Amino acid sequence: MKSRLRYLLYMLRIRRVEFRVAEIPIILIPILLLVRHVPVLKTFFFWEGIFLFFLLFAFGDMVNCLADRDLDAVYKPHLSEAVYGLGVRFVTFQVVTSALVALIVSAHLAWQLNRWLLVPLVGIGLMLGAAYSVPPFRLKGRGLAQLFCLWLIIFVGPMWLVSMLIDSWPTPQLLIFAAAYGGLQMGVILVNTAEDYPEDLEAGIKTTIVSLGLHRGIGLAFWLTAAGVAGAIGALAVIFWQRRLTVGWWLLLLPAAAAAVFVLMDILRLKLSIAGVDLAASIKTVKQAARKVPIWLTLVAWSMAVAAWAVFMNGAVAVQ
Repeated sequence: MKSRLRYLLYMLRIRRVEFRVAEIPIILIPILLLVRHVPVLKTFFFWEGIFLFFLLFAFGDMVNCLADRDLDAVYKPHLSEAVYGLGVRFVTFQVVTSALVALIVSAHLAWQLNRWLLVPLVGIGLMLGAAYSVPPFRLKGRGLAQLFCLWLIIFVGPMWLVSMLIDSWPTPQLLIFAAAYGGLQMGVILVNTAEDYPEDLEAGIKTTIVSLGLHRGIGLAFWLTAAGVAGAIGALAVIFWQRRLTVGWWLLLLPAAAAAVFVLMDILRLKLSIAGVDLAASIKTVKQAARKVPIWLTLVAWSMAVAAWAVFMNGAVAVQ
């Protein structure tokens, strides 16, 4: 019994299930912004698409655990233990099988919905998800390519995929929101990446932060967050205006704006606190600030979801 439980735990670890809660708003926001007819949420193809969404994230997490199994033995031993506990061959089999299932499901959805762009969209996502972690590409160690790749595979691509479960093409407003929201959250994630600066530098992993240096990296995190705040709140405001929401509903945009500005000010304080400070002290300050990253990500994500809910309540109808 204990061995079975351990085996199950390893299976969950390599899929990084702790991230699933943070991924829910990435599904929820485009649905709330786009759905006009509630019955679409009860269809088989819609839930097939949701399954595909989580399968793609699990694929990326498994590839990352597999590729980093030896490095994780030092910094994240529980992940390395899971890979070797299951066996490298078996984890590789799960990765390949997940990719094949994702392609099959995308082809079925494309056929059912007559939206054939789904297949190359999923194919590109799989390739980028693998290229992020696996040599010779290993985009996580290619400086700014790491930032761009994560922006695509965590935010823009998944929101685009979810939007295609609702309509044949995402609206310009959604694409602008996805791009800006992704930029905002990537700014926050850069702070998290900066926490590992000394370890990544020692391991020779040229992340965005290692490539730019700690101080310039935090500067980029601030400007990305600032641009993302302006773009995401602006896109939501345009959607509110287009849907002719009343003043009472506009109040639900305020938590999103407040959360985004709160996070931006925290990152600004971090940027200013390490300006002109020696590297060792800056590393210590960044590591302390990075503890807030889960809170920052959660505040932004769920407050934006509340704003999207206001749009849903003023646009969706419950009849066929």
